[in-house]
Amino acid sequence: MKIEKGREKLLALEKEGVYIFHGSPELLEELEPRQPKTYDYNQKQMIDDGKLSVVATPFVEIAIFRAIINKKVEAEKGKCWSRFSSDNGKLEFATTSEVLELAKKVRGYVYVFKKEDFERHNSMEWRSAHKVRPTFIFEVNFEDLPADIKLEAVPENHHF
Repeated sequence: MKIEKGREKLLALEKEGVYIFHGSPELLEELEPRQPKTYDYNQKQMIDDGKLSVVATPFVEIAIFRAIINKKVEAEKGKCWSRFSSDNGKLEFATTSEVLELAKKVRGYVYVFKKEDFERHNSMEWRSAHKVRPTFIFEVNFEDLPADIKLEAVPENHHF
């Protein structure tokens, strides 16, 4: 399994429009469907979001962010808070200063898949109900993160 490097290569693949991306702290040869989760602000907890699937995004910066900023970064006694969103087509990323500092030591992986092997779930997610093998695997680190990550405190109403 060849591991590639290079944020610019990933951005070039994104521009081709035929690939989608999945970020993970784990090095894997194939990804298996898992239970997608989303944070429910009314229930103040993570909840199941649909059927078992491999989830990927057409936005390579989201995949890089998720590969580096994730639950493996143990801040605030094991709690890692971050968020990303798309507002009018512009991506926005945020985390705490502690998590961002700890992320300087982290490496992760971005898996590149052919879009045709997935179904569009919404504008930010594509899903596959089957095991999938990546076309490319890229190792990423702190330097590959989006440049404009906002530093925010964990919202008071957020429960881990």
